Amino acid sequence: MEAEIYSTDGISGANAPITDIDALALIPSSHNKMKLVLGDCKTLQKQSPITRAFWMSGVMNWLKAEKGFIVLSKKIEQDHKLAASKINVSLLSETDFNTYASSTNPNYKVVNSAILSLDCWDEYLNLGKKYPNLKSTIDFVKNDFWNIEDYRAQLRHSLLKIREAKAELNPERKLHIALFADLIALFSIALSSTVSEIFNQYLLPESKEKLSEDLKVVIWGGIENYNYYNSLYTFVKNSNDSDLRLPEWDAFIQLTRQCLEQPYAISNVPLIMREIAFEFINESSSDWQFSKQLAKSNLQSAKFALLITEYICKATKVPVEFKELLVNRLLSIQM
Repeated sequence: MEAEIYSTDGISGANAPITDIDALALIPSSHNKMKLVLGDCKTLQKQSPITRAFWMSGVMNWLKAEKGFIVLSKKIEQDHKLAASKINVSLLSETDFNTYASSTNPNYKVVNSAILSLDCWDEYLNLGKKYPNLKSTIDFVKNDFWNIEDYRAQLRHSLLKIREAKAELNPERKLHIALFADLIALFSIALSSTVSEIFNQYLLPESKEKLSEDLKVVIWGGIENYNYYNSLYTFVKNSNDSDLRLPEWDAFIQLTRQCLEQPYAISNVPLIMREIAFEFINESSSDWQFSKQLAKSNLQSAKFALLITEYICKATKVPVEFKELLVNRLLSIQM
């Protein structure tokens, strides 16, 4: 929610927002990477609906999103709706939205989900004010991750951000647990694309060594890029050790190998992890049932969520209590 969009090619030295979007959503695909969908809500007192649709189309093109929704507080002329549909944008009044949502998912109003709690969102997005040393981390979750164009960079940056924040993360604070679980969700998004790419190109590599080489090709955009950047690193560090590989590389290879058994099941992991994250924000509520529903309807995804969590904890060396808390929660929702 409320993601700022900026240009990473700017010359100001800072990522100044160029626009913002009210909601970004990822939809799992049964055969490829997750699809990005954008949503925006406006009163449009001084702007026509189709003008806003053109804006949405530009943002969609910038972020490579497949679909856009704009919910307006007033009735929309049919011609504007028809024109917007040609650029894959749906213009909906509030009444239209209820009709659309009820038709596409009859249960959308009765889902007991922590992610649907605006109180949880408010508390989560204010985490940076409550814990200033974690502001850059929540900014990464809210904005930076979505402005990284390449999933391979998302994968590396997610791990790096957790390692940078680990000294400030306290497993005794619920908001910190939520933030850590949500960072795992983001890593899972990038891992889903990585595994999908490996599977589409190589299916199941026959050996650990072959999978290791294939991962280097995928993560670094080719073995020549990997060798080039690795030689630079070795020169700068004056060492023969190769540290360009992700931390705990053998464990990462094993994780990827397990995920390749059902590669498209990983696309459900981010939602499971974010739901668990938000449940930690408000554990006093007994209404949260969505994580259990997700886990029981996607058993392989729940298993992958556990395996990814274990890898992240090992690779980033966060306090062991984080692993215990999240693993226990993941096990509990599968029962």
